[in-house]
Amino acid sequence: MSFLSCIFKPLAYLSPIICAAWLTPLGRYYLRIGTFIFFLSTVGSTGVIAAAVLFIVGRKYDVNYVIGHCFYWVASRALNLKVEVEGEENLETRPAVIVGNHQSMVDILWLGRCVP
Repeated sequence: MSFLSCIFKPLAYLSPIICAAWLTPLGRYYLRIGTFIFFLSTVGSTGVIAAAVLFIVGRKYDVNYVIGHCFYWVASRALNLKVEVEGEENLETRPAVIVGNHQSMVDILWLGRCVP
């Protein structure tokens, strides 16, 4: 069995369920949450590799920046979300404290966008 058939065969079996779920608002909600969690776990898992590479290169303190921006880049395009930051020029002044109140899972998305 080829690599592509391992990917596309399960998608072919799941596509009627996904299409049916997309027709209802509740189904779209759960599909978007599933997509968000999938990308969160995928980018987080690849963060281990990025951390090792950045450590070898000598930029170990840039791991949060790289992972945050990668997650924002991937998830915002997949879910069609855009974060607009008011007063973004003020984030360049040091020292700065950025706090997320964790009211929802979207905090991870905007923190990935805002981390300088």
